[in-house]
Amino acid sequence: MPEKEREYTAFVPEKLYQRIRRAIVHEKYVTPYQLAEKYNMTISLAKKVLRRLEKEGVVKLYAYNRRAAIYLPVKRRR
Repeated sequence: MPEKEREYTAFVPEKLYQRIRRAIVHEKYVTPYQLAEKYNMTISLAKKVLRRLEKEGVVKLYAYNRRAAIYLPVKRRR
C-alpha cells in the first residue's frame, strides 16, 4: 500500500496577515528578519509576505541586495 504523499506548504493565516499589514504602516522600515523575529516565522515566509504587501501597495522596496531587502511603508494621503 503506497503511503500518502504530504504536501508541505507554508502560509500565513489571513488573520495574522491583516495584523502584520496594520502594524507595518507604523514602522520606519521593515526587513524580512524583523518580520520573522516579531511574528515567529521563517525568513523565507517573511519575504513572501513582504512581496505580497509590495504588490498590494502597502510597502515599497527601498534597497535590495542578495542578503536583505529593506522596505518602507507607503504613506497614505487622506
